[in-house]
Amino acid sequence: MRNSLIYLIFISVIFSCQEEVSIDLDDNKDVSITLDDKLKNVNSDANLKDTVDFKCQEWYPGKKQLKIEGGLDRQNRRHGTWYYYNEEGGEISMTTYTNGRKQGFSIVKHPNGAIYYTGEYDTDKKVGQWKFYDEKGKKVNEVNYDN
Repeated sequence: MRNSLIYLIFISVIFSCQEEVSIDLDDNKDVSITLDDKLKNVNSDANLKDTVDFKCQEWYPGKKQLKIEGGLDRQNRRHGTWYYYNEEGGEISMTTYTNGRKQGFSIVKHPNGAIYYTGEYDTDKKVGQWKFYDEKGKKVNEVNYDN
């Protein structure tokens, strides 16, 4: 009887949801379901964000150029390396995350592609030496966030 109820819930979840759903069967088992709606989004300008298989991609209008991409954890928080791109496709920043918090190296660039600043985060807080550059790549400032 219990298995029939679980299967009934499982089937209804598949047909009613479009995002990740987690069902706790008992204390030792957890079943996660990721529904792939990528094919639905291929020809739609209204859906500029795809979240499939723990990866997220957001597009500029028209879906001709990627705007943001990165990984997600099981709670759909940013996890891993995230990249931001300008409308021409050039990388404008890269930041690492752990379970939704900035953790590790980050680099941001000027519109011309030259590095604007670099530094590291520890649980969303700036730590260590951060270096800042002008649009020609010349270092203009350095700040130590450990002090």
